[in-house]
Amino acid sequence: MYLIPLVLFLFPCLAFVLGAIGCAYFNKLYIAPGIVFAISFSAQLLYLNFFFFTWTCIYTALAFFGGITAHILLRKFQPSRKVKKVTGIILISAVVIPALILAGSRPVNAVLMKRKVKDHLQEEGYKSSEIESVKTFHSGKRHTNRTKPTIAKVVFTDDPAHTYRYIELKKENKVIQMCEYERSPNFFTNEYTKERPHMVRGCYE
Repeated sequence: MYLIPLVLFLFPCLAFVLGAIGCAYFNKLYIAPGIVFAISFSAQLLYLNFFFFTWTCIYTALAFFGGITAHILLRKFQPSRKVKKVTGIILISAVVIPALILAGSRPVNAVLMKRKVKDHLQEEGYKSSEIESVKTFHSGKRHTNRTKPTIAKVVFTDDPAHTYRYIELKKENKVIQMCEYERSPNFFTNEYTKERPHMVRGCYE
């Protein structure tokens, strides 16, 4: 849900602008599309899934069209070096500023946390078939010196009645299962119980 506006609007704009910048500065149409493809494909392998490959191709094509557009405009208007420099700074800012904002945004943190939790569970011996779902949400009160604000809610295939929450520790840079859980609506406790077969003893240790 968080990624929809990024995938449909921001990423295409960034790809097009990168294509224009690549053509203007390197006078080559293939450099920027190659960079866009490499970044998109790497993101697909690390954080997303195979279905994102369609968007990888779209972003690459947009970068190529951005380069063609820049090439046509440069040949038509033949701007001075100063105009090229100012335009380049504006275009680079248009890419860098959103990218910096995006790097710390909730959508990206949600995707990263989901991937980290899945990796953590695999390290704990779980198979993909044993994990029914992993969903994330932002909790401002969890943003402390010790923990990050993105929390993952995991439901296991053999225990659909319970939800297990995971959080990431900042200094240790690792994912752990949260001690507390919701025993009844709006009532949380950290008491260990065998009724929750996937609950970890001493989860903060």
